[in-house]
Amino acid sequence: MTRAAVSVATVYRMGRHPGPESEVTMTARCMDGGCAWESEPTPRPWSGAAGFASHTATTGHTTFAVRLEYIALVTTGAASEEGGG
Repeated sequence: MTRAAVSVATVYRMGRHPGPESEVTMTARCMDGGCAWESEPTPRPWSGAAGFASHTATTGHTTFAVRLEYIALVTTGAASEEGGG
């Protein structure tokens, strides 16, 4: 009888945590030459996108560095212990 090697893969699942500590924050800054425009941090990325769209309409600047930041809540329990599959 031959024995085959068994390969085990770790699976990471991402889900939105319902708590306030899981808030997403978006910021953007103009990358056009020496332009100093920056957006205010916002928990609503769509309103931040409207801000740099408005800056483009006003100045013609089209390149932005956009940053999305969020808090990662990590658990190490097995999926069966967390009620998952």
